[in-house]
Amino acid sequence: MFLKYLINPKPIIILFFVAFCIIFTCFPLFYYSIHQIFCHDFIPPFVMLMIAIVIPSFHALGLNNLIYEKNIIRKDNLVLCFVYMLLSTPYTNIINEWIISFSMLFVLNYIFSSYQKKFPFSQIFNISIIISVLSFISPNILLLSFFIIISSITYNQFNWRNLSVSFIGVCLPYFFYFFYTILFEKPFYFPEFNDPHLIKDLAIFSFPKLIWCCVILLVSCCSFIELFKWLYKKSIRSRKSFLVIFLYLILIFVFLVFNILQSWYLLMTPLCIIIGNYFTYTKHKKTANFLFILLVLSSFYYKCNIGL
Repeated sequence: MFLKYLINPKPIIILFFVAFCIIFTCFPLFYYSIHQIFCHDFIPPFVMLMIAIVIPSFHALGLNNLIYEKNIIRKDNLVLCFVYMLLSTPYTNIINEWIISFSMLFVLNYIFSSYQKKFPFSQIFNISIIISVLSFISPNILLLSFFIIISSITYNQFNWRNLSVSFIGVCLPYFFYFFYTILFEKPFYFPEFNDPHLIKDLAIFSFPKLIWCCVILLVSCCSFIELFKWLYKKSIRSRKSFLVIFLYLILIFVFLVFNILQSWYLLMTPLCIIIGNYFTYTKHKKTANFLFILLVLSSFYYKCNIGL
């Protein structure tokens, strides 16, 4: 019922999405003060609220357009936009993670653009530059350079030239940073990586968060089953792209489990694509609509109890 309006959408649905982003982000303010939800060390709460609306909604639209333009999901839809916002339910004031995750959209764009290119040097160089610059915000992001190797192997582009270009791209921002410290007599700081260790102490889940996580887990399981069930029927490009997305999700998940990355928000982008594919293509429309409604209701329920 609901999903059919998000597939091959009319222009009015885009306006509905914008209104949804505003209402969904501001929904906790019916129960909590703006200082409780959108507090930040140096950004005023109202500005933080604006950022919380703009960056995730732009991220959702950018991801949706990227996946459609690269023919990964061929049906024109806005499913991914809504799924991404719903997956972002717990996150209200993580500006560094928003910037990193949004920038990783450009990494995905360059990776998908490198498909069937014999010498994708410019794409790999740009990817390496982006990851290297992001490492100034969070040093462990530098380890996502492994994503270049994964995508190169998947697209049959793995060779010493691409590795050399990747290494140069990663080193270049630090090269300029080194000369900046010399010219202005500043100390040079090497990236400090977190010591990897298996996460043992999980945060205590409130009841609304537990329900939301269970719904996410249920939807994710259905999405993975649908993906692997129909993957062989997709085009070669779509098939390889989904394999890249799946391996990207596994890479981030492993880094999170071993505390190499700290924010689970980075997992939202690849997970959103896989869930969006399920809601768009599944033949079990009644089940998909039921799960989508569950996701919406649990997200709003969690949002109104986010302060617990």
